[in-house]
Amino acid sequence: MMRYRKTVVILIVLALLLYACAHRKQTDRKTKAVLIQVSSQPQTSTLFYSGSIQPLKTVVISSPSDGTVGNLLFHYGDVVKKDQVLFSISSEKFQTDYRTALTQYIKMKTDFISNQSQLKEAEFLHQHQLISDDDFKAKQTSFYNAQLAMVQSKEALAAILGRLNQQTINLFDLNIEDIDKITKMLAVQDGVQRLQVVAPAEGIILLPTKGESDGELKKLTKGDQVKQGDVLAVVGDLTGLAVHINVSEFNINQLKVGQKVTVTGAAFPDLILEGKIEGLHRQGQPSQGGMPVFPVEVVVPHLSAKERAIIHMGMSAKVAIELGGDPVILVPIKAVHQVDGKSYVNVVDRHTGKMHEVNVRTGATTLDSVAIESNLSEGDTLVVPG
Repeated sequence: MMRYRKTVVILIVLALLLYACAHRKQTDRKTKAVLIQVSSQPQTSTLFYSGSIQPLKTVVISSPSDGTVGNLLFHYGDVVKKDQVLFSISSEKFQTDYRTALTQYIKMKTDFISNQSQLKEAEFLHQHQLISDDDFKAKQTSFYNAQLAMVQSKEALAAILGRLNQQTINLFDLNIEDIDKITKMLAVQDGVQRLQVVAPAEGIILLPTKGESDGELKKLTKGDQVKQGDVLAVVGDLTGLAVHINVSEFNINQLKVGQKVTVTGAAFPDLILEGKIEGLHRQGQPSQGGMPVFPVEVVVPHLSAKERAIIHMGMSAKVAIELGGDPVILVPIKAVHQVDGKSYVNVVDRHTGKMHEVNVRTGATTLDSVAIESNLSEGDTLVVPG
């Protein structure tokens, strides 16, 4: 009998201990639960792209004539001044074109002066009815044709002279009587044989590309043959920089001109450059993966002197573009619990103050929050377990 009583006492003590533990857990849960007021907030995402540092703007330097590259008076990557001599080009073709244009202009100018004199004489004779109307009109036609031919030959000579870096005398003032000066101008001169190509603007001189598709760079050396119009070099604007990126067809409609971006690089990890989208191509281009991509130009409009000293053309760059989305209701992930495959949250009733479960539809999820797409409104009070 005594043994039976001891057993009963032990069971009662254990029951009391279990009840105390359960009650304590419930109390702890109540004290750890927090109330939060639901509000909507923008859901943002960031797109990342890779590219290389390019000049803000470029000016192309082209060959003024067929010829052979003489001296290169710079090194690629140098900062050059406007009108600084960069190349000399030996060109027999330019010498021939120069002589032809000069002699043609002198000839056309002489014909014009002669026809001008004949027209004045014809006007006098026509006024005194000494020549017929047809003869007078013929003189007028000859004069206008000579005038047109002179203008065309003058433009051709001006185009030739525009390729020369140095200016000698005003060739347009020469007449056929100035035979000594003309002979001197037609003589072989170093300035005509060896053309000087100057920098069209201040900036950094860069290698041009051989073609649009492969992006391979073309480096000229002394003795290379060039054709008129061939690109010799490119002068880049150093006041800012540009990065060209390719955006997939799924993201291109999320971007717009003027949108802010940040540019960073492995070679300048301490710098975060603020830029913007300068241009969007609306025609897709094929990519290696087969998916169409759309070229986008990103610019950083201004670089400080310190930044220009660190950042060099051709360095790799990372472009980050932050996308803003429509406001959504985000709640902590632990506020949502599952029952039979459905999602629920605990909400405090606005009128009674009592807690009740609400079935919700969830959306995008982050590391610590989840979007609620239905049955929860701004201002609702949510119970979040500890």
